[in-house]
Amino acid sequence: MKKFTKKLASVAFSLVLLVTAVVVSPAISSEAKTTTSVAIGGVVIQGSDVVVATSGAATSEDGLYHLIASDPNQAAPVGTDVAQAAASGAANFTVPLAKDTANSMLFKKFTVCVMSGGALTPASNSMYITNPEACATYAPARMDFGKKGVLPALEKNIADLNQPADLGAKQVNLNIPLSVIYDPGRLAGYDYSVRKYNALGMQVNVIVLADVNAAQFISPYSADGMGLHNYYGLNATTTDGVNALAQAASFLGKHYANTGNGQVDNFIIGNEVNAWWLWNYMNCGSNDVFMNEYANAFRLMYNGIKSENATANVYCCIDHQWARAEASYYISGKEFVTKFNNIMKSQGNVDWRLAVHPYNAPLYAPCAWQTGKNVSHSQNTPYVTMANIDVLTDFMCQSDLLSPTGAVRTVKCSEVGYTSVDGEQLQAASLVYAYLVAENNQFIDGLVVSREMDHIGDIAQGMVSGLCNTDASHKMGYDFYKNAADPNYIAQASAAAGVDLTTLITPR
Repeated sequence: MKKFTKKLASVAFSLVLLVTAVVVSPAISSEAKTTTSVAIGGVVIQGSDVVVATSGAATSEDGLYHLIASDPNQAAPVGTDVAQAAASGAANFTVPLAKDTANSMLFKKFTVCVMSGGALTPASNSMYITNPEACATYAPARMDFGKKGVLPALEKNIADLNQPADLGAKQVNLNIPLSVIYDPGRLAGYDYSVRKYNALGMQVNVIVLADVNAAQFISPYSADGMGLHNYYGLNATTTDGVNALAQAASFLGKHYANTGNGQVDNFIIGNEVNAWWLWNYMNCGSNDVFMNEYANAFRLMYNGIKSENATANVYCCIDHQWARAEASYYISGKEFVTKFNNIMKSQGNVDWRLAVHPYNAPLYAPCAWQTGKNVSHSQNTPYVTMANIDVLTDFMCQSDLLSPTGAVRTVKCSEVGYTSVDGEQLQAASLVYAYLVAENNQFIDGLVVSREMDHIGDIAQGMVSGLCNTDASHKMGYDFYKNAADPNYIAQASAAAGVDLTTLITPR
């Protein structure tokens, strides 16, 4: 979500709400540093129960293993002692799932503890439920009809033209700030859009955002920057925050599971979250704390969404900086993906996906196919664009990064755009090239062009990336993106680029 103007909201009232809603200086929880001798190998839903399987052995002064269920912001032995078994080797525990009750286990992480020195002490790793979809009420057939997508204009005079359908788009993005989900009037507008695009045969991707007015969802690590950033980190730090996120995730999963409000197939949790200063502000002080906070929030959102809509996909999101971190970024995209994967695997691997915004580098460069020292096919490339997106998908093919079923996690190019400032021909050629790259990479599940119509704030900064002008008249790029698979348009795009674009494709 590249925003090309710095819009600082008026937030005096919201700041008051935030300060009263969260702890300004949160205590950082971390797992107890102990030598574990019991290993939790799986935590799965079976019927109405949660089954925890362990191996190994440990001694306990009371002769028992104690299964502790903790919230994401807690570290065992803090939590609830939900089951016991004889401390005599491998043990399996069965606990009621109790979904939608005060005793729900859906969002808990489980740790085996033993009695040592008169106190419970962790004797195992900690793990979350890894198949929340097993308790889902809904499993709507996914609308995976194609990769071509666009960020639609929602202004009524433009939206009524139904141009995404004319473009042949099969995916659209909607940004949902969490402040709207308990506002029936505002939420109704999103429901209308989801139903509308579904009816036009389009899959809807929702980007879940913590906006300045969503105080109950905002991390206490964000408190010192309220009003100075675009979006904020999710609160998985306090008990109130954990409960709020769990409820919101379950609500969204159910609300958009084709239950009368439309169907959302894909949920993207945050926007360019590695770009913490602008898009996921959390003043955590270290990469590791930041990553753990995001991973905890993602886990809450994943389990909540999947526990209602079994067929939904859930994505984390990075920008186009790959092996390069700036002062205004906590972490490069490559390191973010690595750390995120390590955390998720260590606490129970699930089928998370990755969204990326592979804009050109520099951002305003007009030609999507250009490579150079900043855009190469090396894993050390500073940036990932559509010209070298194979770097990212190759990275995701590593065995350590595979999904629990052994599949390569799909990548959604959920936001990318090209300016027409340097001429509509180059923009048109870039759109065709980006489409061809996506279609020739089996690991890419979507290409969402930003945007249908020029945005006035972007124009002032020289990023005129709409397929249409502000009066809704079509640029050359509109017809080229509409006909991006047509050999005639590919030939015209190649002529504008001065090179046969098909020879620059790196199939995967």
